[in-house]
Amino acid sequence: MTATWAILEKDLRLLWRQRTGWVSAGAFAAMTVITFSFAFDLATADVRPLLPGVLWVTFLFAGVIASSHSFSEEQEQGTFDALLLAPAPRSALYAGKALANLVGLLAIEAFVLVLGSVLFNVPLLVPRLLLVTVVGTVGYVGLATLLSTLGAVRSRAVLLPVLTLPLLVPLLIAAVRATGEALSGAPDGAPWLLLLAVFSFWSAVGAALLFPLVVEQ
Repeated sequence: MTATWAILEKDLRLLWRQRTGWVSAGAFAAMTVITFSFAFDLATADVRPLLPGVLWVTFLFAGVIASSHSFSEEQEQGTFDALLLAPAPRSALYAGKALANLVGLLAIEAFVLVLGSVLFNVPLLVPRLLLVTVVGTVGYVGLATLLSTLGAVRSRAVLLPVLTLPLLVPLLIAAVRATGEALSGAPDGAPWLLLLAVFSFWSAVGAALLFPLVVEQ
């Protein structure tokens, strides 16, 4: 646990000092939401049925942009190999990286929800939607952190979106449906939220178990 917090603290400091990737992801998210807001003004007056897809597509690609920098800079500077040689379990390295990515992506998502509430005139900062967002983000970050490691090890950052997008189809379906239920206020959204929670749990656990095998290759 000490190693996990040490890696988390280091990554958060690096995230603040070298925040190019996360700033780019935030800018992309903002431009996406603004573009959709103008498009919806021309197409329809009721944007609620369209918002779940817009939100999760924005979250997904912003996360891909940000996660690609999770290991790439350390790989280029040679510090990634030093982390692997440190007397700390591989699971601690994965947990610290995943938590740092989770903090960064949740910050971008909070910004998107605030901006979307203003542009779409729809209250997005509601407890049920926030719960769906957090649960879905945990699953997404768990998988994206593992695959960004693979991209860094293979020196092929372009692999990240190619590998991530097909594997996230179940999460995206459950997240979009659960978000739609949260925005509509329907009381029968629990099955989709449960499916999202199950997928997120197994995604995080499976990624943590596979991480030592990936970095050893």
